[in-house]
Amino acid sequence: MHLESTKLRLRGSAKSPRSKAYVPPKFATKQAERKYQKERLAASFRILAKLGFDEGVAGHITVRDAVNPDAFWVNPYGVAFDLLTVSDLLLIDHDGNVLEGGKPGDGQIYNAAGFAIHGAIHKLRPDIHAAAHSHTTYGRAFSVLGRNLDMASHGKFAHNAAAFADTVRLYDSFGGIVLDDEEGRNICKALGPNGKGVILQNHGILTAAQTVDAAVAYFVRLEQLCQSQLLSDALGQPAGMCTQEVGSVFAAYGGEEEAFFQAQEIFEWIEQETGGEYKV
Repeated sequence: MHLESTKLRLRGSAKSPRSKAYVPPKFATKQAERKYQKERLAASFRILAKLGFDEGVAGHITVRDAVNPDAFWVNPYGVAFDLLTVSDLLLIDHDGNVLEGGKPGDGQIYNAAGFAIHGAIHKLRPDIHAAAHSHTTYGRAFSVLGRNLDMASHGKFAHNAAAFADTVRLYDSFGGIVLDDEEGRNICKALGPNGKGVILQNHGILTAAQTVDAAVAYFVRLEQLCQSQLLSDALGQPAGMCTQEVGSVFAAYGGEEEAFFQAQEIFEWIEQETGGEYKV
């Protein structure tokens, strides 16, 4: 066999469609959309748990409610990510009132820091429908450096930096445990109008998107990127990419459509791993 005659085909020819036509589902009613949102949100916690991205009672993922856009669904305080189900989720409005959700006896308690951050994002950014934050090992380790990521890695895979381009921002004014609205607003400001993720100095990472699927894909990608950055820094001075190279990769792989596509295999995996038990 002549090696020059062989070709590696990941998706067939350039004009061939993907093997799976992943597209956001359409819903007959807002209630049906809400049900789907809650299932995806519950699945998101299971994903982070399986990947080791959870830590004690810290961490929160939210999604804007399809029925009431001025409220969002969030995990209750103290329920382990790997045990969380749809019926655990709480619906909270922008004033911090629990509107519904939660199991009897849980007290409908939510993380105050989670509300301060996510409440500000959902209130001030109506274009953002989901956000994810947890105290991951590499995201937290990188965050203590007080710097942003380098545009040093490239390619077509979920962990590359160029697919983020300049949409990852650094928030270097962290004032301790986030318990007030002002800190949440400052984080939201740091995210900027086009931000996908924020490096929260001495705290960890946060991602935001128009769907919970994309927010989770961004979060997984950003955590992997923090790991890659730390390893690269330990080995020497990483060589960066030029603006044109970054722009080219970002144009092809930086959009939410691609993030949504990448997320589907993760959600299929957690469905298989759990048997969909999180949907109850």
